[in-house]
Amino acid sequence: MSHRPTHPSDFDRIDAKRIAGNSLTLLVHGLALAILMLPSTWEPPIPAPRTDTVLVQYVPPREIPVTTPPPIVRTIQPRRDPIPVPTPQVTPTPVVDASPVMNEGTVFAEPVDEGLPVDTFDAGPPSLETLAYDVHPAPRYPRQALRAGLEGTVTLRVLVDEQGWPKSVEIERSSGHRELDRTAREHVLARWRFHPAQRQGRAITAYALVPINFRLP
Repeated sequence: MSHRPTHPSDFDRIDAKRIAGNSLTLLVHGLALAILMLPSTWEPPIPAPRTDTVLVQYVPPREIPVTTPPPIVRTIQPRRDPIPVPTPQVTPTPVVDASPVMNEGTVFAEPVDEGLPVDTFDAGPPSLETLAYDVHPAPRYPRQALRAGLEGTVTLRVLVDEQGWPKSVEIERSSGHRELDRTAREHVLARWRFHPAQRQGRAITAYALVPINFRLP
């Protein structure tokens, strides 16, 4: 019995682990290349257009009945002639004397009320009178005149009404100093009161002359 010599085959020379490692390396490189080839920005997928179908149903308009207006009937009035109006006849009335007939004798008239007697009193324009003083306080000495040592007498012409109040005051005769004249006039007009003049038992408006003396002590 003879034995044939054994030689290793080509398949025995191939290393299975080496082949698996190389295959895994190629797979990883291919996967990395595929990732690099993808676009850098991600966009969401575009939704598909809606395909809903809307059904439109046509509704015919409602018919509106047409109303025919009634015919216009014109009434023709018959022509009437104007009725003549009779003119009234005016009969003149005879003039009759209706004055009373007086018998012989004397007729006495009824008394007539003459009313209240008319007041004919007239006071006339104001005249110069001598009036009594009801209220007559002395005026204060002006400070400027007192410092300057001024003295004098002022004569005032005062218009006094029916109640005794002075209505106007004028300078009849000056004291020679304006400050003394002004003080006397303003004081009498504001503070004095007189007894009014009398005529026929009645108070009247009249003028009065009033002297005001300014003397230093």
